[in-house]
Amino acid sequence: MTEVKTIIDTSSELKVSVHITTTEYQKQFDGELSKIAKSAKLDGFRQGKVPISVIKKKFESQCHQKCISSLIDLHTQKISLEKKLDLIDSPSAKLLDVPSKDKDLSFEVTYNIMPEIDLSQIDKISLEIPNVTIEDNDVDKVIYNIRKQNAEWSDSTSSVADGNKIVVDYEGKIDGKEFKNNKQNDFTFIVNDIIKGDPATVSLFKEFSLQCMNKNINDIVQVTNNMPDDFPEKELAGKTVIYDVKIKKILIGKLPDLNKDFFSSLGISTDDEVVFKDSVKTHMSFELNDKLVSKKYGLVNEKLIDAFEFDLPESLVNKHEAELQHQYASLKQNDQNVDDKIKDIAAKRVKLNIIYIKLSKEIETNISDQQAIDFCNNQSPAFRQFYGEKLKKDKSTTLLDVKNKMVENSIVEYVIGKSKTNKLNMTFSELMDG
Repeated sequence: MTEVKTIIDTSSELKVSVHITTTEYQKQFDGELSKIAKSAKLDGFRQGKVPISVIKKKFESQCHQKCISSLIDLHTQKISLEKKLDLIDSPSAKLLDVPSKDKDLSFEVTYNIMPEIDLSQIDKISLEIPNVTIEDNDVDKVIYNIRKQNAEWSDSTSSVADGNKIVVDYEGKIDGKEFKNNKQNDFTFIVNDIIKGDPATVSLFKEFSLQCMNKNINDIVQVTNNMPDDFPEKELAGKTVIYDVKIKKILIGKLPDLNKDFFSSLGISTDDEVVFKDSVKTHMSFELNDKLVSKKYGLVNEKLIDAFEFDLPESLVNKHEAELQHQYASLKQNDQNVDDKIKDIAAKRVKLNIIYIKLSKEIETNISDQQAIDFCNNQSPAFRQFYGEKLKKDKSTTLLDVKNKMVENSIVEYVIGKSKTNKLNMTFSELMDG
């Protein structure tokens, strides 16, 4: 006789304990042992004629493991079918007691249940989708930046000017006191260069450029930088840092000419500037597509999280939270609220995964291997190279990875198609730098 008891029963999770008597287990065990006896080949015995006592002695451990696994699978599926559960993922079982003379087989099973999600709510979502056309001036800007990255630098004795590269030693203090990593020698930056990063970094570079302008080698300038209140390192958050900066070297850059040698150094075999620009524009198109896909993901995911409310399976949230705790362990030293942030991130991830699983039933998910390969071939060179190398090592796993990505892309486009969308006209630079 099998006894099933409910431990948790909510709209998002069902957890039960299953107790299987020794009698039922022994019946399963004897049946499995008989199967082994019919096919077993042992020295000194004809096939199928090995005494059951010999079979039991040799295969008892193997038989026990298989019986336990079979009974857990059997009753897990039986409960799911009887209760007509719509599941998010495969049930998870936890073995409590291994069957023996003194104990029956017992285990717990957790079912994560698909919540009621009314997908018609997507019709109410409003999205602003970037609309970008690559113009000639965009191509010219990118080519200029490529030339800047390949500039030839030479020492200069003139005062610091816009676009110069300068080498400095700096030391920062808060209220006259040193702090961790407060100094650096031979720090190099380009004056008034466009800097990407967190607000504190961008602000510091701007101040360095501003204070060093028109100064000379061996000059010492003072740079003041107010750190934001939410800066991760609590020692610096909200503090004013004063840097003493000594200019050690000033360099002036010469941009390379647009000629065959320069094109060749970038892997483009031509001496025609028009062909070179077309090649750059093609590369920009791949970058634009990748950025648009990423932007759409972000916009759609944010709206989906806000559009639906339902209970989350606690076991799934706890699982994701544990993974994030390990991932962000180093941040705990600087952020007292990191646990709350991790819990919030875990909940959002689980919620979004559930919505995606629900939406996957609305689109075509039967993707052939050739369709996956064609998808890779239509992506950027970097994407093709990355997945090309993975395909050589593990074709089946890589193709599954690509197919999952294709499904996710289709889900995003499905949501966009169902939502109220407006085109947000942007320049290439605005999108790529945003």
